[in-house]
Amino acid sequence: MAVFGERLFLSFYKDSGIPATLVWLPTSGTSTAPPTLAPFPSWELHKNDNCDSIQSAKGMETDTDGRLWVLDQGSKKCPGKLWLFDLLYNDTIERVHQFPARVISPSFNERLLLDIVLDNSPDDNLAYITDSDSAHIIVYSRKRDKSWSVKTPGRKWYSLALSANREARRLYLGRYGSNELYSISVSELKNEGGSAAVKLIGEWTKFNLYRMVIDNANVLYAAFYRQNYLSKWNISEPFREQRFHEVGILDSGRPFTLALDTTNTLWMTERNKSESGSSSFKLLEAAVGAKSYLFSTSTVSTDVDETSEQQEITESSLRYKSTPPPSLKTIETQSLLGVFFINPSPRSQFIGQTQQRSQSLISLPFLILLQTCHCVADPENGKNVHFPGQHTVF
Repeated sequence: MAVFGERLFLSFYKDSGIPATLVWLPTSGTSTAPPTLAPFPSWELHKNDNCDSIQSAKGMETDTDGRLWVLDQGSKKCPGKLWLFDLLYNDTIERVHQFPARVISPSFNERLLLDIVLDNSPDDNLAYITDSDSAHIIVYSRKRDKSWSVKTPGRKWYSLALSANREARRLYLGRYGSNELYSISVSELKNEGGSAAVKLIGEWTKFNLYRMVIDNANVLYAAFYRQNYLSKWNISEPFREQRFHEVGILDSGRPFTLALDTTNTLWMTERNKSESGSSSFKLLEAAVGAKSYLFSTSTVSTDVDETSEQQEITESSLRYKSTPPPSLKTIETQSLLGVFFINPSPRSQFIGQTQQRSQSLISLPFLILLQTCHCVADPENGKNVHFPGQHTVF
């Protein structure tokens, strides 16, 4: 489960009768009627045993730059992969990384890819991944398009979560068949082919922690196999488990999934069995007062930096970036709502002209809304590029 803007992404087992392993639905709306699930990004990417398609989406995460990262377990015929989709450019495939045999077994029966978290820094985007059939953590570097493994001798991991404190970031880990919670310093995960020392943090009341997530207020939320409740713990305090959400009897092995968005909301799915024996799902949301761990409190700013040449916000993040955004692409869009942040410097290039501004003026953010617009600004000359039969709405 993952959230970006007003879209929520869910993964399913194909053998459960659902023809797509990855779907999405809108988060907005007040109707309680069962929503229509749309395949992501299209039906073409959900062909069984076609290795150019997603075979079995497991862990998912969205980053602050508008990418959806999808961990693909593969199939008996297709290897495990990591898919990166650009949600800001028509859900296009940015990259597909096939894990080499030295990192993840090419044999379907010798790998079990389950979970993924993202570690975004100014110089790279790293992903940490669990392969529950191997005693190691998998690391992927987007900058280098390279993956490697870090050994954790004697321990195989099922679930993981990442803290928001960038200065002392730690990866929290859970094992199947255990109630123990461990952690690793992320600095040790950059040691390609090396080993990492794990630290025991505490013990949960129940066994088999299968999913967890941490918000940027340091609260960890955890779901357990065949348990009808969620637990939480503030990782900045001594370990103490607290009940967070509890329901009646749930006849399901993994009843909950979790995801945090940018509006201080925790999204949850709740799975149960109906009287007929079929599975039923509820979509729930809770106001928790914090965002995803990706919005580290040490990197979020509320001040406009007038010395910055160019800054950007995306549909989801509203987080100031320290580097300029990439050049706009001349693409045909369908019902696009694009939001860009411009920090007007003394010479600021707007659409079609260069405008002088006094140094004494206060720089303010400008929002440009492109609604059903088949046009973009050409960054080379500042002029609009129009497509026939369309007009621009600003």
